[in-house]
Amino acid sequence: MDQDQDQDQDQDRWAANLDVLKEMLRCVSSGDMAGELAYLAEDVTYEAPYYAGFGVKRGRAEMAAMLSAVEDRFSSILYEVVASYPTADPDLVIAEVRGNHQVLGSERRYQNHYVMFLRFRDGFVAEWREFSNPDVYRTAVE
Repeated sequence: MDQDQDQDQDQDRWAANLDVLKEMLRCVSSGDMAGELAYLAEDVTYEAPYYAGFGVKRGRAEMAAMLSAVEDRFSSILYEVVASYPTADPDLVIAEVRGNHQVLGSERRYQNHYVMFLRFRDGFVAEWREFSNPDVYRTAVE
């Protein structure tokens, strides 16, 4: 294979991985937690470093518990990829995502902007690191 073919394959794999992120967000936005979890590696790790005391979530079971907690706080959830940044590594997806959720039992909305770094392995998300403003979350849900 020549270098151009390798680059084309890498670009195709990166685009497929970005599509996985978009589909995962569509699933969680439509209440299909099982659909989102299906795209995660069994040993996935998830971090949100700006959220003090949040810790690292490891594995699908911990991710399912985290997603259930999200669903318990909001009557509607909407995530949308608003920008993505091609990388030299086809298994690394960097994307900006906007969230717009209705806080359960309240007139408040939780609207945040996220920068997500997802590392893929064999088409599944193996590592997920997410940055957003924790003050926006606290203001909306407290």
